[in-house]
Amino acid sequence: MPRVCKVTGKKTEVGMNVSHSERHTKRTFLPNLHVLKFHSDALGRDFSLRLSAAGLRTLTKHGGLDAYVMSKPVSRLTPEMAEIKRAIVKKQGAASTPAKKPAHKPNRSARLVKKVNAKTAK
Repeated sequence: MPRVCKVTGKKTEVGMNVSHSERHTKRTFLPNLHVLKFHSDALGRDFSLRLSAAGLRTLTKHGGLDAYVMSKPVSRLTPEMAEIKRAIVKKQGAASTPAKKPAHKPNRSARLVKKVNAKTAK
């Protein structure tokens, strides 16, 4: 299981240890991850999420799992959180895509409309 936060996307990074003699050796920086359970009121079940401390603060700030997921567009969510959002939207019966816009009408100037009307009148 990779060490990745489900909310922020923080993951393991690679860097260097630098000694007093300035010798460089590779090392890894691990994110501060915790496995926590969150309850979804909309779905009526718990989700076990691996979150960083920053991800936990983010969920708390938004008011819980459901509020966070519904406030973000799917393109800004990690795949796991996007699945939760799709499940909530499906359960609520709301359309996940916005209503289709009407077909675009060409923007014609008044002079062009006069010109076209003059040609058709001949």
